[in-house]
Amino acid sequence: MGISTRRLGRKLPRILNKCRGGACPRPGVARGRGPPDLKDIMLHICVCIKQTPDSASVYVDPVTGEVDSERFVQVLNPADACAVEAAARLKDQFGATVKVLTLGPKDAEGALRAALAIGAGSALRLWNPQASEWGPFTVAAALASCLQHDASVPDLILCGGSTSDWSSGIVGPALAQQLDLPQVTGIAQLNLLKEQEPVTLRLTRRLERGYRELLEAELPLLITVTGDLNEPRYPSLPAHLAALQAHIPVLDPLPLMSDEWLDSSDEMTLLEIHAPRPRPHRIPAPDSRHSAYQRIGEIVAGGATGRQTRLLEGSPEELARALVEFLKARGFVQPPGDRDHV
Repeated sequence: MGISTRRLGRKLPRILNKCRGGACPRPGVARGRGPPDLKDIMLHICVCIKQTPDSASVYVDPVTGEVDSERFVQVLNPADACAVEAAARLKDQFGATVKVLTLGPKDAEGALRAALAIGAGSALRLWNPQASEWGPFTVAAALASCLQHDASVPDLILCGGSTSDWSSGIVGPALAQQLDLPQVTGIAQLNLLKEQEPVTLRLTRRLERGYRELLEAELPLLITVTGDLNEPRYPSLPAHLAALQAHIPVLDPLPLMSDEWLDSSDEMTLLEIHAPRPRPHRIPAPDSRHSAYQRIGEIVAGGATGRQTRLLEGSPEELARALVEFLKARGFVQPPGDRDHV
C-alpha cells in the first residue's frame, strides 16, 4: 500500500473574517489563551443523508425490465450511516453539534429518525413536489440553498460517497462547489488533530489499486466517506424511542433556489434498466494435442493454478498401494515399520 501526503487548507469561514481588532477566535475559545482545547471548541457539523432501497429488496422484472417498487424496503443509505456515525463520535468526544439534512418525501423521515437514533442532535427535511424530478446537481443546489439560508455554513459537512440506488457520487462534490468549500472524497479514515488551531482533520483517502493518500485539512471542509469508514453503532431502545418522538421540521427549498437550476434541462437520461448479468463461468478447454488420458486429467484439474491431478490405472491392490504412498508422502498415514497398511 502506497501513501502520499499533502495538506489541504483555506481561510477561516467567511463569518469569522468579519471580526475586527485582531485575529478572530473560534466559537467558544477565549482570546490570548494559546492553543485551544478541543473540548472548548464547538464544532458545527451537518450530515447530508438519503433514504434508499435496501439492495436485497430490489427486483427487476426480466421480461418488462421494470423495477418492482412495491417490494422496496427503505433504509438509511449505508455510506450515509457511516457519515452519521463519524459525526456522532466527534460529538461524543468534543461536544460538537450534529444536524442531519435530507431531501425527500414524508417517508424519508425514516432515514432522519435512524440518524437521530445514532446520535444526531437535530434533523431537517427538505421537500417540494417538483423535487421528484430533480437530478443530483439540482439536489445539491437545494441543499446548498438551505445551508446558506442559515446564519453560517457548518464547519464540517459530511456526505456518503455514493448511494445504493444510483451510486452517482455527484451530490457531495456539487454541494462543495455550490458552497465554495474545499472537498476531500473517498475518506476511509478520519481523525481530529488535538491542540491545533485552526481545527484540522487528518484524513486517509482511498485511491485506486490499493493506494492511500494522507491529508491534513483545515475547517471549514466537506468530505465524502466510504462505506467502510466505520461500523455504525446499534442504537439503544431509549434512543430509538426518542428518535420516533422527535419533531422534524419541513422546509420548501424552492423559494431559496435560483432559476439557473430550475430552468436547466434534464441532467440525466435513463436508457435502460436490467438485472445484473451473471458473471461468465470459465470452463478450461483441454489441449487437443494431448492424448485422451491427458485431456481427462486437465478437465479434472479444472484449470486451477498449481493443482496437479493424476489418473491411476491397475488392479485394486496396485491402486490401494498407490493411495497409501500418496497419504504417507503427505504425512496423513504413519504405519509402524516398513510394511504398508491400507
